[in-house]
Amino acid sequence: MEFIIQFASQYPIVASILMVVGVLRLINKPLFAFLNAVVVATPTTKDNEILKKVETSKAYQYISFLLDYLGSVKVPQKVVAVPKPGAQSDAA
Repeated sequence: MEFIIQFASQYPIVASILMVVGVLRLINKPLFAFLNAVVVATPTTKDNEILKKVETSKAYQYISFLLDYLGSVKVPQKVVAVPKPGAQSDAA
């Protein structure tokens, strides 16, 4: 926790940008999930077309990609070696 406080005090602009990206990501995902649920629940198709137009727009795609890319923590997968069947083990 102390590292985060020191980082934020040394680089307030970077900390602010990261905070804004995180908040936007927290808002964007549930908001569009809610909007999709509302669109599916309504009997009209006009709102389906409007939401589809927004979600397929270049601006939304760029913003969504940037929020996902910048706001996600990518943890490398742990690779586990699986022995082949019939292979001899070293513990003899």
